[in-house]
Amino acid sequence: MVMPLPPLKATIPQDGKSWWLRLARDGTPEKFIFTLLLDMEPEHFLKQMDDIAVLSQFGEYTVYSGLFEGERLGLLYHGSGSFSVSTAIDELAALGVRAILRVGNSGGMRPDLKIGDLVICSGGIREDRVMLDYVPVEYPAVPSRHMVQAEIAAFESLEIPFKEGLTLSVGTMYPGSGFETARGVIDQTVLDRVHLWKKIGAANVDIETTTVLTMTRLFGMHGGALLGIGNDTSSGEGAFLNGSVRERMALLGLKTLHNLRV
Repeated sequence: MVMPLPPLKATIPQDGKSWWLRLARDGTPEKFIFTLLLDMEPEHFLKQMDDIAVLSQFGEYTVYSGLFEGERLGLLYHGSGSFSVSTAIDELAALGVRAILRVGNSGGMRPDLKIGDLVICSGGIREDRVMLDYVPVEYPAVPSRHMVQAEIAAFESLEIPFKEGLTLSVGTMYPGSGFETARGVIDQTVLDRVHLWKKIGAANVDIETTTVLTMTRLFGMHGGALLGIGNDTSSGEGAFLNGSVRERMALLGLKTLHNLRV
């Protein structure tokens, strides 16, 4: 019988702070919003919070905490894609974080979705590939039922319309999303799969959501995604979320976490 090899290094360094986020268990909120600077500038969230603190700023990550309606919540800015998100979630899970909500931009794939529409993710299509280091592709990318209920309650309390749907998360920005690369379409089968997912009902596409859904489910956390439609993948209309949409999404995200009971 071959004995399994040990991990190469400890999950938490000797100073008690996580490798990349540089956070310790003490002072780290139980609930976090995840987003990117390209999608949502910090001001949209921070101006709705009190007693704001910068918990860490290291490499591609910046972590804030603040009070929203009397509850301390976390706000984490990460880099683009599954690798950056997965590193942050793994570290937060080890520190006892209980809930993560992704709030950000996506490309519309369904005909009924227009620029500026807001989508509650009801499930994910795993094309991110990074998650294969954690679980096989058959493992589902599903949001927490409690998180979805908290999202719906936030929308209803603010009387803001929303839609629901499956989010396709891909591993690369250009070929994975169905765009041409600098050399055009290199692998037609990659493009064919994007068209397949669109044909059979993917609502929108990004490169982070299924990582959040898969890892939070795996680690026994509450996970979910609130996504705005910044562009249309068929017409090419749009680019990023505009300011008024970001304002609504920031408030909805904070209200969702406040509604969630962990």
